[in-house]
Amino acid sequence: MGQLLDLQEARRRLGLALEVLSHDRWVVGLLRGGVLQPVAASEISRRLLQARPLQPLSRRALFEQRPVVVNSVFPYTTPAAGFDWELDWPAIMYAPIGQPEERPIGLLVLGCRRDYWYSEEDVQYAIGLSAALAPIISSLRGPLGRMSGAEAEVVQLMSCGMSREEIARAIKAGQVETDALMSSVKRKLNQRTPHRIPVCVW
Repeated sequence: MGQLLDLQEARRRLGLALEVLSHDRWVVGLLRGGVLQPVAASEISRRLLQARPLQPLSRRALFEQRPVVVNSVFPYTTPAAGFDWELDWPAIMYAPIGQPEERPIGLLVLGCRRDYWYSEEDVQYAIGLSAALAPIISSLRGPLGRMSGAEAEVVQLMSCGMSREEIARAIKAGQVETDALMSSVKRKLNQRTPHRIPVCVW
C-alpha cells in the first residue's frame, strides 16, 4: 500500500508548496484518455475527485508545454446553475507537470475566486513546482492508471484515512459495493508491472 503513502505525501507537499501562490482551490491530476484524473485536491469533494474532460485552455497548456493563465477583468459573482469554477472564477492557471522538454504526464489547475492577476513570477514558480512534482506523479501513474473512475475516487478517500462507512457515504454507495471497490483498489495497488510503458494521450 505504498502508493497510498505516496498520495498522502503528494497532497502534503503540494499544499505546502502552493502557499506561495494566491489561490482558493487547486487540483493536480494524471492525463488519461483525454481527461484529467485527479490525484489530489485542496478539498475532499466528490466533484473535484471525479475525472473530467480537459478544458480548451488546459489542452493549450499541454500542447505548448508551459503554463497558461486566465485573468478576467470581470468581478466574481454568485454562481448560477451549471457553475464551473474553471470557467467562472476570475483567475485560473493551468501548469503542465513533467520534466523540461518532455511530454507532460499531469496537470496542475490553480484558481482564485477573488480578483487576482497571476504574474510572470507566479508562472515561473509554477514551472519549477511542476517539474518537482513530476517524479511523484510518475510513481502514481501506473497503479492509478489501472483504476476505474469509481476506484480512483475511493483511493483518494482511503489516502485521507477515511473509514469504510465514511467512504460509503462520500460516494453514496452501499457497504457491499464499497467493500468491493476498496478490495479492488488494494489489489491494484499491490500489482507490479515494471515493464509497462506509460502512454499519455490528450
